[in-house]
Amino acid sequence: MIRLIAGLGNPGTRYEQTRHNLGFRAVDKLLELSPPKSERDVHGATLFETEKFGLLCKPLTYMNRSGRPLLSLSHDLELKPEEILILYDDFALQLGLIRIRARGSSGGHNGLQSIIDHFGSTLIPRVRMGIMTEDMGVWSDFVLEKFRSKEKKDVAEMLDLCSDAVEVILENGILAAMNRFNKKQKLNSDNDD
Repeated sequence: MIRLIAGLGNPGTRYEQTRHNLGFRAVDKLLELSPPKSERDVHGATLFETEKFGLLCKPLTYMNRSGRPLLSLSHDLELKPEEILILYDDFALQLGLIRIRARGSSGGHNGLQSIIDHFGSTLIPRVRMGIMTEDMGVWSDFVLEKFRSKEKKDVAEMLDLCSDAVEVILENGILAAMNRFNKKQKLNSDNDD
């Protein structure tokens, strides 16, 4: 059972609309659907309590150090790794697609690797949101770029899809969500400006 949902990103206005901040934007989308009853900063993360989604958080230690605040929160809240759902960007997945996994390696994502390292476990459920495009250059620069205007429709649809997936995970479990959302997805946008 999921008891905490964490979106990964980097704090500060400089990073707000970048590809690497999709996890933060996914949390913002969930907060639109279920406004926070409370909000507080604790252990280097902002923690929100919501009616519909329970506890949401944004680690504020920058992407590559996401594990430390989540481990501290897990001690306070007595959470196992498998009770924390991670939402994050994935440059190995096409823009607009999502994939859900119950466990596994980081796939080269530094934020998820930090979490795996701190918890000493790969049993961490996650929703990956694709950012890969044909225009992708050096990935370390690419993830810190803002989305282009022609990509924004796909991003909005992907955030809606992520929110739907979170609801299914909470209501029916991660396996049901994997069966529903990991099928071949069709992009609705033609990437027009």
